Amino acid sequence: MTILSRYITKQFLRMLVLCQSGAITLFLTAEFIERIDDFIEENAAVSDATLYFLYKIPHLVFLSVPLTVLLASTFTLILFSRENEVLAMRAGGLSLYRIITPILIACLGISFLTFLANEYIVPFANKRGEYIRRVKIQKTGLHTHTQRDKIWYRSENNTIWQITHYDPSSEKMRGITLYRLDPQNRLTQRIDATEVVWLPAEQHWEFHKGVIHDFAGGGKIKQETFEKKVFPLAEKPKDFKETGRNPETMNYQELGRYIENLRKSGVNATRYIVDMWAKISAPFISFVLAIVGVAFSIRSSRSGGAALGVAIAIAIGAIYLVLFHASLSFGHAGRLPPILAAWGPNAIFLAGGAYFLASIKG
Repeated sequence: MTILSRYITKQFLRMLVLCQSGAITLFLTAEFIERIDDFIEENAAVSDATLYFLYKIPHLVFLSVPLTVLLASTFTLILFSRENEVLAMRAGGLSLYRIITPILIACLGISFLTFLANEYIVPFANKRGEYIRRVKIQKTGLHTHTQRDKIWYRSENNTIWQITHYDPSSEKMRGITLYRLDPQNRLTQRIDATEVVWLPAEQHWEFHKGVIHDFAGGGKIKQETFEKKVFPLAEKPKDFKETGRNPETMNYQELGRYIENLRKSGVNATRYIVDMWAKISAPFISFVLAIVGVAFSIRSSRSGGAALGVAIAIAIGAIYLVLFHASLSFGHAGRLPPILAAWGPNAIFLAGGAYFLASIKG
């Protein structure tokens, strides 16, 4: 790397740190305002509240990096132009493409780092943050946990639910096993069912296509199959509202295994497939927006409208994020193929940014 490339990269990274610090401060302030009343009502310890906000930082960084990269790349080139540094570099024989290359390489590296962070840091931090909020602050207890991509829920009456998938919107479960224990925690009954549906009118769960194993003692087991059956259970849908696997707490491999389990259970996994593709495409939003940012920065600095160029670049960035999340929503609803929903906006804006760059005579 030449001295000039190091200089350009260093100035860009300085601007990125400044923009990122401002974004995290704003996001943390908004999170603090949203949560502080609840934390005070719950009598939360200062140490627990502080840890909760610290664990939120990785996710907030992941969300804000695309916009801060856009701002940093735009401001860096505009400042170079205002200080006549671009003019000096051009006088030294450098093309505009040579000037912006270090910034784009840095942005590509940031995209790869963002992907790695979203694989190994963000899911862990999200899990720990939720644990602190629910257990240490709200003191709801560990009724629910996940193991081997299945959901486990233990009720107050010594019944353990093993759930492959639960859809809160339809109040349906797939791949259910119930373990009923006596006061001495000895297994008395096991119920396996393909599907469990909540019937609001009757206020009970209806089990479909299953098998009941009764353990009477002395090694005797009574077995009974059923098509539909109702069991006396105290749990209601609200008790399972937080049992669904959240893609934000899983990395790419965990999400892939979860999707495979859903498919084996006959569950439509389209929503999670879209989220899995988004785990790859989302980190590269930074690189795509950087191309748009530098293209408009150069065009605006040439025409003298720096403020207008910044405003246009930011507006395009905002439009891009809206389009990206709208595309994911269409994918979740099954109206777009998962890979197109996750990568479509990237492809469109990458092509547009490349076109604007190519139209600039270096």
